[in-house]
Amino acid sequence: MPLLLQLQFTSTSFLWLLGCLALGIGYAVLLYNSSSHLKKPVRNLLFALRTLAITIIAFLLFAPLVKNVNTSIEKPLIIIAQDNSASILVSKNKDFNDKLYVASLKKLESELSQDYDVRSFNFGSSVKNGLDVKFNGPVTDISSVFKLIEDQFSNRNIGALIIGSDGIYNRGQNPEYEARNVKSSIYTVAMGDTIAKRDLLISNVNYNNITYLDNQFQVEITVEGYQSQGSSSLLTVSDKGGVVFSRPIAVNSNEFRLTVPVTLLAKTKGIQQYNIRLGAISNELSIRNNSQTIFVEVIDGRQKVLILANSPHPDIAAVKQSVEINKNYSVKTAFASEVSKTDIDEAGLVILHQLPSVSANAQDIIKMVGKKPVLYILGAQSNVAAFSTSQPLLGITSTGNTQEVVASFEPDFYSFTLTDANKQRIRNFAPLISPFGNYGLKGPGNIMMSQQIGKVVTKMPLLVFGEENQRKMAVLAGEGIWRWRLEDFQESGNHEAIDELVGKTVQYLSTRDDKRKFRVYSSKNAFDENEHVILNAELYNNAFELVNTPDVNISLSSRSGKSYSFVFSRTTNAYNLDAGVLPAGEYGYNARTELGKDKYTAAGQFVITQQQAEFKQTRANHQLLYTLAQQSGGKMVFPSQLMDLARLIKANENVKTVSYEDRKYEEPINLKLVFFIILTLLSVEWFSRKRNGEV
Repeated sequence: MPLLLQLQFTSTSFLWLLGCLALGIGYAVLLYNSSSHLKKPVRNLLFALRTLAITIIAFLLFAPLVKNVNTSIEKPLIIIAQDNSASILVSKNKDFNDKLYVASLKKLESELSQDYDVRSFNFGSSVKNGLDVKFNGPVTDISSVFKLIEDQFSNRNIGALIIGSDGIYNRGQNPEYEARNVKSSIYTVAMGDTIAKRDLLISNVNYNNITYLDNQFQVEITVEGYQSQGSSSLLTVSDKGGVVFSRPIAVNSNEFRLTVPVTLLAKTKGIQQYNIRLGAISNELSIRNNSQTIFVEVIDGRQKVLILANSPHPDIAAVKQSVEINKNYSVKTAFASEVSKTDIDEAGLVILHQLPSVSANAQDIIKMVGKKPVLYILGAQSNVAAFSTSQPLLGITSTGNTQEVVASFEPDFYSFTLTDANKQRIRNFAPLISPFGNYGLKGPGNIMMSQQIGKVVTKMPLLVFGEENQRKMAVLAGEGIWRWRLEDFQESGNHEAIDELVGKTVQYLSTRDDKRKFRVYSSKNAFDENEHVILNAELYNNAFELVNTPDVNISLSSRSGKSYSFVFSRTTNAYNLDAGVLPAGEYGYNARTELGKDKYTAAGQFVITQQQAEFKQTRANHQLLYTLAQQSGGKMVFPSQLMDLARLIKANENVKTVSYEDRKYEEPINLKLVFFIILTLLSVEWFSRKRNGEV
């Protein structure tokens, strides 16, 4: 790394240098002209030292600039990235020797290191350092290589990128697009065989991982076959009770594909395991892709919504349709004259449409609702006086008349949000029929929509929310939602605006606050088998403040009987656990802790799904590798030509050593060397004067 120093002189600087030299000579003449007792050689030495020291000091006062040139040499960087996924061995040629290939790759790395800076990586789901490859990665993300280069080597002199792969990828972005950000030549080593081999496999399974108890759900299984014409197999689906579905599969072509719909019944609550198997055929390439295990969580958490009405009304159907858009809710409708206490007890939310009314049993229904969350919808049939006395949220003094009102949204409502587009559509909907009178909140309440009469926006609530003793309630002071639903579809071809309004209202009212003091939950219900399992825990004291003083222990147990014990780590005020990578299967957990004299436990479930992605595609994609090489100015080679890459890279004129010059100007007074020169000159002069009796 050469370092060059150069003084920048101009004609003016040169004149000042002569002046400084004259000043130094003059000062030395005055000091040593009278020193006649000194010997002439000594006097001449001291004269020269003082002249030089004063000249340098004086010249520094005029702050000349020194050019500092720092030159560095950077060798070309050669990056080697080897695919470590399992598909390499699945799609390999018959004559491919994986150990010999890895040895040749390391030999290439050593040969290139003599002339270049070489960095080696292997990749599967992520990129790792080194060439310690075993071809067992569960997924392949080729684009991760290009992202690594962009993140870590974007400012380096990258000469070439060598990628050894079969071109099969099943995660990440399309490598062709990601490779455009790499400005160097890409050399690809085309591994695997592009000729389809005899194989029958389950290529894909589509299903919802959550369903409801006693509901039917569908699973779509895609079967593919290659070079297997004339063979037959049996597709079966099994749960812990045995085979629940079977169908014979007859392969009628060498490029066979069939999607089989399977309808299953969710009979048991919890996480259910289903094993999908395809019978093996003779001389098949691999049987690992003939089976797949899926996990479906069967929950009994569908909340029941009860709509109680005074009489038939189109609003009832409109509200029911908007609520049932969310599959987490089931809706039952009933009239006040026929409702049972069981219906009310089972409901998580009760919607009272124009109740209380003039009906004789209306007050009895209000008592039956009790502490249930409730939504009141008022209209022309409502008994406004009875309504005002039956709930603590809204009071209305009415004469029995009605008026038309439109919605005006309040800007300071934050309990939940609607999209701006849907708000605008609701503002333009037809008026609702609202009781005429004086409105006033009887307690704390959040007004979402106010009544607009004509062009006048009033302070009277149209939709207001409140809460009393942890019981949520709301009042919609108007009937005619069915018009909104029809108008919404007429204008936009869908019911998004009214569905969002009704859906989020019901969701807010029916959501129950979690009052558990100890909570443990996994970051998600299903993990991949190569993914770290993350769990979180929260502990609350009696004031419902987060604390993390005591230890939290947890035991994980798989269906196969293996168990794992851990202790949570503490975060700022909660707990976190990274359980690492666990084998595929269904897991349950039990956590425990103590806070003072109180003991707490929590339990739950999660699943780890087995990755089959590397066995679903068995034919190498050399076209991708060829495109990567061609569009970058590189070349595609085969494993037998691996050692030719050293010659190809050396012949590439774009792979060159780069020289960098860093030039900067600074004042010499900042240079330590100048200080030591002046100090040395003055020190030598002082010691010489001292020795000769001048001091």
